[in-house]
Amino acid sequence: MTITLISDWRLRDPYVAMLKGRLLTDLPGANVIDISHHIDFFNVAQSAFIMKNSYLSFPDGSVHLLLTNTSHTATIAPVLLEHDGHYFIGQDNGVFFLMFGKTGPLQGRRLTGDFSTTVEGMVRLAQAVYAGNVEEVTETYATFERTLGAVLFHSASQRTIEGEIVYIDAAFNAITNIPTDMFLEAVQGGAFKMSVHSKTEWKIEKYFSEYTKTDGMFLTNNALQHLQISMYQGDVALLASLSVGDRVEIRY
Repeated sequence: MTITLISDWRLRDPYVAMLKGRLLTDLPGANVIDISHHIDFFNVAQSAFIMKNSYLSFPDGSVHLLLTNTSHTATIAPVLLEHDGHYFIGQDNGVFFLMFGKTGPLQGRRLTGDFSTTVEGMVRLAQAVYAGNVEEVTETYATFERTLGAVLFHSASQRTIEGEIVYIDAAFNAITNIPTDMFLEAVQGGAFKMSVHSKTEWKIEKYFSEYTKTDGMFLTNNALQHLQISMYQGDVALLASLSVGDRVEIRY
């Protein structure tokens, strides 16, 4: 069984190691893989974006633990959602809706019985998937929390795409929530102008299909298949003071 972890826990403290140890002890033979533990604190939308764009790279039947902004109490039961042959386990803090809620109604299962913390309950759900007895320890759950998340809007009639910066990677590239395919289909190789509303308003008018040696900021395709704001050998998010949540607008 493959189990992935995504969280805002960071790696300085022992908590990630403690959870991994528990999983490896309770689920012999499990392959535990980190997606990221550097999600911005409490940023469920960012966590949903990274998970939604990475889970299909893992084998069918994988279990994904969504740990960002999780409460450590015995009062909030975790939820399990099966989607595309994968199992997603987490607290219903809006993360499920942000990943899959816009494609139709969600149907999941919620843990029943006693548990010491929400995270401990998540481990119990992973055990249930491993043992094949999910229905014995859960009940039907369909009242998923709805949240707007990041803005994404495309109007062909107004020739406008609106979105946000949703992630700053380790090289300080600014990744937007605008799918590259949406951008390329709209622009059709023609002229465009992206406005980035940060502390200062920036204009970008270049797109390159790959990382390119050039002056100034440009757009390119990220490995997640979303538009990325970059600068050749430059930490663009630092130099331009770009942040998660900054609005971007493309006119073409």
